[in-house]
Formats: sequence, C-alpha cells, structure tokens
Amino acid sequence: MFLTMAMPGCLSLVVGREMMEGARGKPEVLNVAEQFDLSHTFVVDGTDFVPTQVQKTLYEELPIDHTVQKIVINFQTTMNYDEVLGEQDERYVHVTLLACDESGSNCASTPIYEVRAENGSYPQTRTEIDLNSDIYQRGQWRLTADGRGIGTDTGISLIDFKDSWILIVTIIRPCLSFPESPDVCTPTIDFE
Repeated sequence: MFLTMAMPGCLSLVVGREMMEGARGKPEVLNVAEQFDLSHTFVVDGTDFVPTQVQKTLYEELPIDHTVQKIVINFQTTMNYDEVLGEQDERYVHVTLLACDESGSNCASTPIYEVRAENGSYPQTRTEIDLNSDIYQRGQWRLTADGRGIGTDTGISLIDFKDSWILIVTIIRPCLSFPESPDVCTPTIDFE
C-alpha cells in the first residue's frame, strides 16, 4: 500500500482516497427543514384616519422531490376592530397549495391544502402533509396567499392597527451529517 502511494498517477490517488474514506466516520441521517415565509401585515402609511383596504397576493414555488417526507403549514390571521369597522367590505385571506409539474405549470385543479379566513381572526393552525406515499405528484408546487385587509400607521400607537396573516411552510427532507462537520447537513438529493 505504501509503495502504491509513492507512485505517480492514478494508483496513488485511488489508495489515498480509500484511506481518507476509511478514516472518515459514518454519516448520520437527519432531517433538514427548509422554511418559506409568506406572512404579511397590511399597512397604509400616512395620517389618514379613515381605514383603507389593501389587496395583497404572495406566491412561492416549493421544490418537492421524491426525498421530501413532510410539509408543515402554520397559518393564522389577525383582523382588528371588527366591532368598530363593521363589515364595510370583505376582509379575508385565502391560501392554496397546488401540486404542479417540474416546470411549475400544469397544476392540479384540486388544492392539496386550502383555507379561507373571512372577516375576523383565524386561530393558529398547524397542518402536516405526509409525502411518504406515492399519491402526490412531485415537482414545483405553487403556494399562494391572497388577502384583503386594512391597517393604519399614523404614528399614534393608541389608534393604529394592522390586519395581518402568518403563513410559514416548512419542507422536511433527509440529509447526511458527517462527524467531521456536524454543523453541515447535506440533503440526500444532492448525492444523486
């Protein structure tokens, strides 16, 4: 072995690589979480004391491959002062998650996840989607949050209020962590 290491060329590289891999500890399979935050707060800047509704739409493409094990969706809305404002216009947040192909187009017509919160606060909910079965299409899934709300920012904290929603989606997939660098966990899809 020592003789081949001293030789120039490919043989010495093969032996050196084998020795380095033999010295490396066994990798540990962990889970890595990738978060997507589509939270929003409605604010109309200025000193206008009359609340004005604002429309907002956010979307994100989620990379869903065969290694993804679970999707966790945390959702909550806060709609302020319904008793004072009444139901002037509809204030809402509508969230959908659609399975799409690899290009992000050709989405399914039926959402995998859908929730609509209307004219009032919606309590915090946590939804888990298990992807360990083959019933879900892999690809670039589309997460959309569309809402209408009001908010004031007059600089007077006693009278200011802001409607908002919290939408945090976490994708969980396996990764490999090596003892030499325990702070780094590489998704297993990167090794394919």
